[in-house]
Amino acid sequence: MDRVRTGRPTKTGLALAAMLAVGASPASAHPHVWITVESVVIYERGSITAIQHTWTFDELYTTMAIQGLDTNNDGNYDRKELAELAKVNMDGLKEFAYFTQASLANQAIGTDDPKDYYLEYAEATAQGESEPSPQPSAPSAGSDSKSGIAGRVQNWLSGDSKKKPAAKPKVLSLHFTLPLKQPVLAEAPGFSFTVSDPTFFIAFELAKGDPVKLGAGAPPACRVAIGGAERDAQDAKRLSEAFATQMGAQGFGLGFAKPIAITCEPKS
Repeated sequence: MDRVRTGRPTKTGLALAAMLAVGASPASAHPHVWITVESVVIYERGSITAIQHTWTFDELYTTMAIQGLDTNNDGNYDRKELAELAKVNMDGLKEFAYFTQASLANQAIGTDDPKDYYLEYAEATAQGESEPSPQPSAPSAGSDSKSGIAGRVQNWLSGDSKKKPAAKPKVLSLHFTLPLKQPVLAEAPGFSFTVSDPTFFIAFELAKGDPVKLGAGAPPACRVAIGGAERDAQDAKRLSEAFATQMGAQGFGLGFAKPIAITCEPKS
């Protein structure tokens, strides 16, 4: 990956990988980008073959990343306009193994190059996105709506505050499918994965509600289990060691990774 020496956006937008090249450092580990993660475990012919990710970025990163990409000046950013930025990100993220660490029985499983990737610019829909704070709209001509705290209370009592729901912000979402180097039998015990940045430059957070789903073809007895606090510490340590071995690195910590395990009931 070409190392970027400036934090200024370029004509291709501000790539996530470029930000990592500039700022990711264990010595000053605090999040600069927030990503909400939703994943689908992909099954083919009785085996787990890939993990399909949707990463929804925060508003600040989105605002910086899309600068200069609205080539037709229509105020929107379609997939064609975002295609180059998507490719730059995917090429650069290869160095970081796409922040996805998969294992089977605590042995790291590598991944192949991602496929079917694209960026989408749309209203925030990820379950982990926070709702925008409601802002009182400016009173229209002839309106007797009041401003200030007392006015807002009066407007709420009169129903004026309910006329215009606050619009959701538009954000970038990166969609991609990450194939496993080796398929894993659907009911094999001990398959798990995490999505995390070991430097904590990026704060990955699982979406609320139902962040990980099993795709078509999953055995009906299999379920998604997201680890608890004690299991997090144990599994994160084992995954960290396995991932460090895979990447040829030392001291690779997984920060606040939350292991996602696929558990299956034994056949009767």
